[in-house]
Amino acid sequence: MKRNYWIKIIISFVLLALLSGCWDSRDINYRSTPILMGVTKDEDLYHVYLIIPVSVVSEQRNLAKVDGKGATIVDAIEQIKKKIETTIDLEHIGFVVLGEELGREGIGKIINTFMRMRDMPATPTVAFTQEDMDSYIDQMIETFQKVGVPIFGFLEKQAGWEIYNPEVSLWQVYRGIHSYTSDIAIPIISSNENLEMDYFGASVLKNGKIVETLDALEVLLMNLLNNEENVIKTFITIDETTDVELVERDVEYDYKYNGDQIDLTIKLEFVMIVAEAEDHLNDEDIQKKFEEKVEKDTLQLVKKLQDKHADVLGISNRIRKNYTHNELKNFLNETYPNINVKVEVEAVIENNGKIRNLNNDDFEDWDKQKQD
Repeated sequence: MKRNYWIKIIISFVLLALLSGCWDSRDINYRSTPILMGVTKDEDLYHVYLIIPVSVVSEQRNLAKVDGKGATIVDAIEQIKKKIETTIDLEHIGFVVLGEELGREGIGKIINTFMRMRDMPATPTVAFTQEDMDSYIDQMIETFQKVGVPIFGFLEKQAGWEIYNPEVSLWQVYRGIHSYTSDIAIPIISSNENLEMDYFGASVLKNGKIVETLDALEVLLMNLLNNEENVIKTFITIDETTDVELVERDVEYDYKYNGDQIDLTIKLEFVMIVAEAEDHLNDEDIQKKFEEKVEKDTLQLVKKLQDKHADVLGISNRIRKNYTHNELKNFLNETYPNINVKVEVEAVIENNGKIRNLNNDDFEDWDKQKQD
């Protein structure tokens, strides 16, 4: 009887402990959730900035900047935590901005630290900035409070420059740094007095260090070659007077092996609409100009990256299964630069954008075109 009594007592205490709820919970009013982190270096110390939404009584939205310095990233964040009375939760950070000078030195250690941190998400978008980080953060906050534009608006799908922006997440940067057959391109941004950000192309990282810079058009081609879905419904300028809109596109990679030599043919097929062109240009002229431009620019981009032994186009990734683990270690330095690349472009004009001449009652031009 006594034995059953003590068993009941023990079970009661166990159940009582389970009924205590979330013992480590903290009221949301005592928590700060940063939405942006900026990292730069001040001499030998890391300088970390956080942008935190601030609750106010009025309907006006406010942002606050807090910063701290430390010998390591974690140390700098701990210094920030000492400055404010609320608990800092990094789980909601959506954007990480790094000083470009860090990219020149190498960001491998910084990215590794972020991936190790338990409270740091792996999904924030990463970008470089060329301006002073303190000025950048201040301008971002000032513009947000003045214009009211969402601070991440330019990253949303269907945004104006999404097609020119190699949007990459933290985990993708980590993968690109440690991959044997692929590298990563990170966008370059700066603050803007009227909107939130300006965009200046992308930095190509190899082993965590910046080795090359791509302009906006080269980033567009990179997205095309990587078969990104966001490049359709995109306008491309062929020359000073001609623009076309891409409606559909298809990319194929054809590899052929001749002994140790690899020949690659990149086949690009487009369906497009003529958005603007001189009246004297016919469909064949526009089509030829477009095909020559895309072929020339694509070959230049591939050669530019091969010279730096950096691959952000996925050329090496597509054939990595044909090599052993040891062969892949030096693939980008030995095999990739020697791949012979040929580009074939085929374009079809779906709509030439010509407008009927309403002064011609008989529509002679249209009848003639229809007969042809």
